[in-house]
Amino acid sequence: MPSDPNLSAKLTAMPVRNIFVIALTIIVSLTCYTTASRNRYANLFAEALQTIETQALQDVPRDELFASAMNGMTQRLDSHSRYISGDMFRIFNEDMNQEFGGVGMYVERDPKTNKLTVLAPIPDTPAFKAGIRSGDEIVSIDGNSTEGLEQPDAIDLIRGPRGAVVKVEVLRNEEELSFDLERDFIHELSVHGDFRNTDGTWNYRLKDYPRVGYIRLRQFGNKSTEEIQTALAEIDGKVDSLIFDLRNNSGGLLDSAIDICDMFLAPELAIVSTRGRGNKLLEEHFSSASQSFSADKPVVVLINRDSASASEIVSACLQDHDRAVVIGETSWGKGTVQHVIPIERGRSALKLTTSSYWRPSGKNIDRYDPDAQKSGVWGVQPNEGMEIELSEEMIFENRRRRSLLDLRGLVKPENLMQRDEDNLSETVDQPLERALQHLNKSANKAAA
Repeated sequence: MPSDPNLSAKLTAMPVRNIFVIALTIIVSLTCYTTASRNRYANLFAEALQTIETQALQDVPRDELFASAMNGMTQRLDSHSRYISGDMFRIFNEDMNQEFGGVGMYVERDPKTNKLTVLAPIPDTPAFKAGIRSGDEIVSIDGNSTEGLEQPDAIDLIRGPRGAVVKVEVLRNEEELSFDLERDFIHELSVHGDFRNTDGTWNYRLKDYPRVGYIRLRQFGNKSTEEIQTALAEIDGKVDSLIFDLRNNSGGLLDSAIDICDMFLAPELAIVSTRGRGNKLLEEHFSSASQSFSADKPVVVLINRDSASASEIVSACLQDHDRAVVIGETSWGKGTVQHVIPIERGRSALKLTTSSYWRPSGKNIDRYDPDAQKSGVWGVQPNEGMEIELSEEMIFENRRRRSLLDLRGLVKPENLMQRDEDNLSETVDQPLERALQHLNKSANKAAA
């Protein structure tokens, strides 16, 4: 068909109003199509929800059905993305802010007995003042049996508004005891030392080796950077080396991990980079001139199978730059970054994996990475000759022993159970011992 030589001129001559109307029509049509598509899925979800509510054999509350649907959608993405309901969102924020209403005790399931067990009460808290002891097995919380109760659910029952009372029943040496604990405002430090001073503050030097610094980071929270800076300032000039304990640290805030790496590095060194869809580079982070710990003092980082995410960023970064020797077990292998996005006007949230992180050497440590699946290698590997594999039971006993040591000077010997005394005298922290051996060997080399 021959082209119309006057078509271009006709279009040019078309009134601006007509062009505007055509453009507006296209925009409206696209909007309607998109809205109709969205409404289709929204209507389908509402129809399915109503059908389940009216016809399913099991009567499940609507909020639980909704949470299950949201979790099903996020689980299709990856193992770390999930829907965080109102109560869990509150607990998540409390953990990151390191402040919450509760009674003040660390609890965990004993892998030997599968019982919910108190690792230790936090000094000067309701649990500590009431006489809760390390090793107490929690039988029930406000009448709810802890048999088969997941740890996060148990913590949710224990926490609550300040001033409210929670009833905790424990089993101690075959004797059942009941405690009515009035919740208080708990401020949890993320950074611990080796022992407490007489005023209750932490001492960040090993009691038996005062020239060796010891800093244990429980999680990467909003206040962790400030707490680490304080700890390093307190041992400045008093120690010749440092043991940085990241065992059982499941991670936390990416910014906190970057800031802490910065304290140990010379300027302009790569810390971590992040990549998005299609492996597209999103951000690169480099060290500044704010080094807080002398470069000539050796550092050891302790990790285990439960060290993940931000813990792996720090240990991988310091290892890649030969700033620290890593001792322990291969870490968990979580090489992705999640953002918590509030929805429902801040009453709940979506925790979404938005990028992957890469260590300075250019490696991704995620255990679900295709290359890692093929090779069977992921996470942060201990330095050569520094691998120490422990059983779950041994890891638990080491944690209990550390929790007991944290209470030195604050708990009378008669308030320790026989199991606690055995734990203190018999359990040896093998990774810590290996760290001391390595630092002693390094000191001898330096002296020579």
